[in-house]
Amino acid sequence: MGQQGPNAQSSALGHLRALEVGDEIGEFCGKLLADMGADVIRVEPPQGSATRNIGPFLDDEAGPERSLHFWHYNTNKRSVTLDLDMPAGRQMLLRLAEQANILVESFPSGYMEERGISFQELRKVNPRLVYVSISAFGRGGPRGNFKGGDLEGWAASGYMQTTGWTWQRPTRPWGRQAAHIGSLYAVSAALAAVSNCWRTGKGQQVDISLQEAVASTVEHDVAFYVGDNVISGRRDNDHVNVFGSTKLLRCKDGWVHLNIGWRNGRNAIVEWMNDEEMAGDLTDEKWQDNAYRRANVKHVVDVVTKWATTRTRQEFFHEGQKRGLECGPINSIPDALDDPQLRSRDFWVEVEHPEFDRSFTYPGAPYQLTETPWAMRRRAPQIGEDNDAIYTQDLGLSEGDLSELTTQGVI
Repeated sequence: MGQQGPNAQSSALGHLRALEVGDEIGEFCGKLLADMGADVIRVEPPQGSATRNIGPFLDDEAGPERSLHFWHYNTNKRSVTLDLDMPAGRQMLLRLAEQANILVESFPSGYMEERGISFQELRKVNPRLVYVSISAFGRGGPRGNFKGGDLEGWAASGYMQTTGWTWQRPTRPWGRQAAHIGSLYAVSAALAAVSNCWRTGKGQQVDISLQEAVASTVEHDVAFYVGDNVISGRRDNDHVNVFGSTKLLRCKDGWVHLNIGWRNGRNAIVEWMNDEEMAGDLTDEKWQDNAYRRANVKHVVDVVTKWATTRTRQEFFHEGQKRGLECGPINSIPDALDDPQLRSRDFWVEVEHPEFDRSFTYPGAPYQLTETPWAMRRRAPQIGEDNDAIYTQDLGLSEGDLSELTTQGVI
C-alpha cells in the first residue's frame, strides 16, 4: 500500500507510511525509516510520549518540548495524539493502520493485545500490514511476557559480562546500543517483509528480541566457549582471549588507538619505535615467541606507552597512514564536530527550531545515496503537531469532530 506523499519520488522510502507506538526501544527504528523518507507518524498519548521526559533538556529546563533525547530520535517524523485506552482512540488507530505499510510497536508484552489492537486484529483491516514488535526478549518463549528494555538486552545476551575492566563490575555501553542494534535488524526485516508483501499481497509480523540482537554480535566469545571451554570475561583494552594487540594508550595530547601485535614475525609499531631509537628490548628475538609475549604483555605496553607520550594524536594518524599502520586518534565530541572528514561529507546538519528562533547542530546520516539522497526535512514534532492535517486529510474528520475528540480526551 504505497503512499504518494511529497517524498515519494525524492527519497528511498518516500512511498511508505509507518506508524510508531511505544517507548524508547523502538524510537530508533522509526527514525531510520523516517530519515530514509518514509512518512512516519508517531502516535503519542494526549500528554505526549513518556520519552519526552528523558533528559538532557534544552538549557537544563525540563519540559516535553525541550527533551534533546526526543529531538534526536524523532527527526523527520510527524506526531498525532491518541488515547489508546479509550475505544475511540483504538478505533482511530485501526483507521490509520488501514493506510499504513508498517506499524512499529515497542510496548510491554500484552499491551496491544489487551486493547484489541494486536497484529491479528490489525491485519483484519489491512492484510498487507507489516507489524514490527520490538521487545527485550521477543514475543515468544518462557520470557516473552517479561518487561524489559535496553539494559536487559545487554545483560541477558552474554555480552555485558565481557565489557569493562577486570577489576570492576561488568559495564554496559553508554546510550541505548541494544535498542540501536535491535532497530537496525527491525528495519532490515521490515523492508524485507514489505518486499515480500509486494510479491504475495500478504503482510506479516516481525518479532525483534533485543537479547537475540545483541547475542548475535558476541562474535568469537561463543566459539571460544564451544571450542575451548573458555568463558570470556572482561579484558580491559584487549579484544580477544589471548594476547591483546589493540590498545588504547595515552599520547602527548590525549589518547590513541594502536595495534601493537606481532604479525608473521613482524611488529610495525616496534619497527617505527626502533627508527626513533625507542624500541628498547622489543626488537629482541625472544618477542617472536607467542607464549613469552602473552606472559610479558605488561612490559610491551609500558615500553610502547613511554614512546607514545612523545607524539601527538595527529602525528600518529598521519605517520600511521604513511606506514600503513592500524592506529588513530581518539576524538572528543568537539574534535568530531570539527573533523575535516565529517565536514567534507556534510555529516553535521543545522536544524531549525522556529519555536525557539534558533537552529541546532544534529548528526546526519552515515550513508549517501546518489539517486535518492538523505535529507533532514523537519525537526522532531511537537505533541500532536500533525493532528489537524492527518485526521482531516487522511481520515476525513471535520474541525467539529476534532474539537469533540479533544474535549473527550481522545486526542
